[in-house]
Amino acid sequence: MMKSKWFAIMLIIVLAIVPGIFTLIVNTDVTAKAASASMATQNWQASFSVALKKNKITEEYVYITTEKGSKVPATIELLEDQKTIVVKKLAPGNYQLHVKKEAFAQGGLNVASQTIPFTIIETLTAVKSEKELQQYFKKLLTTQRVEIREEESLQSTASEDKATANNESTTNNQVEGVEEGDIVVVKDGFIYTAKDQSITVVNAKDPKNLKMATSIKLKHSQYISKLALYDNLLIAIGDQYIEKAGTAMVTASIYDISNPSNPKHVRDVGQEGFLQDIRITNDTLYLIGNMYPNYWMLQEDNKTDLKPKTFDSMAGTEYQSLPLEKISILPNTMDGTYSLITAVDLKNGAKTTANTKGYLGGSSGLYMSEKALYLTTPMYESSIDVSSEKRVMDMIWLPRSADTQIFKWNVDGTTLNFVGSTEVKGTVLNQYSMDEYKGNFRIFTTEGNTWNEKSTSYNHLFILDEHLKPLGAVKDMAPGEKIYSARFMGEKAYVVTFKQVDPLFVIDVANPKKPAVLGELKIPGFSNYLHPLDDTHLIGIGYDTEQRYDSYTKRNFTVTTNMKMSLFDVSDFRNPKEQSTVKIGGKGSSSEVQYNPKALFRNKEYNYFGFPVVLYEAGKGDEVVYQGQGAQIYEITAEKGIVLKGNIINRNNNESYENGEQVVQRVVYIDNTLYTIARNEIKSYQLNDFKPLDTLTIK
Repeated sequence: MMKSKWFAIMLIIVLAIVPGIFTLIVNTDVTAKAASASMATQNWQASFSVALKKNKITEEYVYITTEKGSKVPATIELLEDQKTIVVKKLAPGNYQLHVKKEAFAQGGLNVASQTIPFTIIETLTAVKSEKELQQYFKKLLTTQRVEIREEESLQSTASEDKATANNESTTNNQVEGVEEGDIVVVKDGFIYTAKDQSITVVNAKDPKNLKMATSIKLKHSQYISKLALYDNLLIAIGDQYIEKAGTAMVTASIYDISNPSNPKHVRDVGQEGFLQDIRITNDTLYLIGNMYPNYWMLQEDNKTDLKPKTFDSMAGTEYQSLPLEKISILPNTMDGTYSLITAVDLKNGAKTTANTKGYLGGSSGLYMSEKALYLTTPMYESSIDVSSEKRVMDMIWLPRSADTQIFKWNVDGTTLNFVGSTEVKGTVLNQYSMDEYKGNFRIFTTEGNTWNEKSTSYNHLFILDEHLKPLGAVKDMAPGEKIYSARFMGEKAYVVTFKQVDPLFVIDVANPKKPAVLGELKIPGFSNYLHPLDDTHLIGIGYDTEQRYDSYTKRNFTVTTNMKMSLFDVSDFRNPKEQSTVKIGGKGSSSEVQYNPKALFRNKEYNYFGFPVVLYEAGKGDEVVYQGQGAQIYEITAEKGIVLKGNIINRNNNESYENGEQVVQRVVYIDNTLYTIARNEIKSYQLNDFKPLDTLTIK
């Protein structure tokens, strides 16, 4: 009787366990993620949700056939993650990857052999039909991924601090000859400043009597993010929601400002989605953005239009879907996002037709020279076996490592020719970590995460040729740190990494096949922005830091204190020095120039450099006390170092923090007058001694 009782109990336990085991076996279904096409100059790869056996990567279990089933020779490799297969050395054509079920490490009733079709292409071609476009998005739905894009928030030293013919401020552009635009621009004694849905035009020809010339009102829903100038044209870039089209649009509104007091609207050009950035070079405006189509609507309606919308007031009043012949699928991408590029010929009053191209494959980083456009996007470690919800939460709390995919176009006016793409290890910080020199592309990246103690982070420099083929590299710099700023200066490159101290690396890139670290300087703090003073001196703007001890974790940690600006002497490349340094404010002080180089003021005649500042000082404990806001102007020379010349600070009037309407956003000059621009006022000062001249209130 006792044995029967125990047998019954054991039977119940087994029956309770077996369904779980059975479910586990059944749920070992294999899913795969792979791009539908790859360039012949690249490798094609497929990632699986189940690991593969290394000893089964043989012609018997893993092989390539033509679309008709004939085996073809190919180099097939299994990456370290044991889930990704890389296929190399295939000629252009249509192929299939075959993976037999015996090759998978995890057995089970639902593990089946896999066959994945793909195409190797020689040149990028347009989408041929609506069916092909829908197939692309339907494939995405079967391997749904939710990614969080890192803003490479959002550069050659050919850019010089030179005045215009009229001795006025210019935008702090990265590359000479490539205009990037800003929220404030200056032309012929007039200041144009963007504020929400309007542009304020100020007549500053008499600095002692500033006058409102006019105000350009844009559409109620159009918020201006940038202004740019080309001859007598003012270009306002804005994001707006178009209720009629049911979508967001990036719009370039172009005005003739031959008479600054009476601007004439010329045209509007728009593309669906959100702005990444703009560039103007060789008489052409380029709008670069991203658009996220609602492709999940295909589950409800097969007739959903997934093509981006465009608008051109020169062509009519209706929003048009981009024709299929202007849509292509970028190689080795499967993220469902469009990169949109609109090119507008600005010659002859910008009255010719705009050219918009759509490329399936989103981007988040951008570098442009006069001859080429480069877009980058992070490629996160494969996690197709993880649910979308868990993947998002994991990325919020534990950001995943990523590599960077690079796309290149040669540009000639409104003509865009896709060159190719490639991948490099790690992620790129921002546009200043990229550069083109003598046709070669150079890029700094950080591989891994500094917070992950189980996996050390490394920093790399890669140099690629005009076809994005590897030429040379410097790898594994500053283990455990990440890049905070970078600058390329011809045949030298400079990069700042940081975790506890600030190493400034000097790298010789004269021979693109053999770049080498020449020198290194370690100092407290770090620089967020590097700006060339001359061929042998570099300005760094960032923060001081200090070490503290956490009694709970029993570890030291680093905190920022005051802002600081340094002048680096790199005349001896093997022994760089911090020649001069100044502290700015106290703990809590900040400036937009820390993350946006457009906020840097430059005047070559006086050797002036400056920026807006918000000043705080340390209070009791971890408190900070507001001191005031305004701008600071420094004279910086190789001979004298850094000398404060203008301390244009509006001191605290018993306020606890700064007033956003009064915070100085930009500092510009016209002839011998300096101007500070805030949202609600413009002030003028003598440039030689910073004596106040006038104040104009902006309503």
